[in-house]
This record gives sequence, C-alpha cells and structure tokens, in this order.
Amino acid sequence: MQVDPDILIVIATLVSVVATASIVAAWADRVVPRLPLLSLAIGLGLFAWVHLGLRPGGLTPRDIPDAFIHVAAMILN
Repeated sequence: MQVDPDILIVIATLVSVVATASIVAAWADRVVPRLPLLSLAIGLGLFAWVHLGLRPGGLTPRDIPDAFIHVAAMILN
C-alpha cells in the first residue's frame, strides 16, 4: 500500500509548524527544546522523503497549498 504524497506533505507541514512554534516557546522559557527539535527533524525528513522518493519531478513550494486543497477535497468527498 502506497501513501499519497499529498497527505505526507500536509502532515510534514503541520508537524514542522507546530515544532517551530514549540521551539520558539521553549527558547523564550530558556529551556532546551529537545522534543520540538526531534519533531522538526521528523517533519523535514518527511519533506525530504516526498521530494526525493515519492513525487516524480520533486517538490516545489507551490505544491504545498495544492496538497492542502487536495487533502481537504479527499476528506470532504
């Protein structure tokens, strides 16, 4: 069973955004952001996996909003 690359793009984007916000909050509290850094690495790893392996022709910044629209359409359909 192969995973739809658009779903992985959406997951990677959401994980990376939440991790970035957590990193900023941890630095503001003067705490070492261990788990947020791990989450950011996982999100960026998903982006790399989609870019290098799953999406023919690679991944462009324009593909990210299109992926959100495609996943929303899959959920609503």
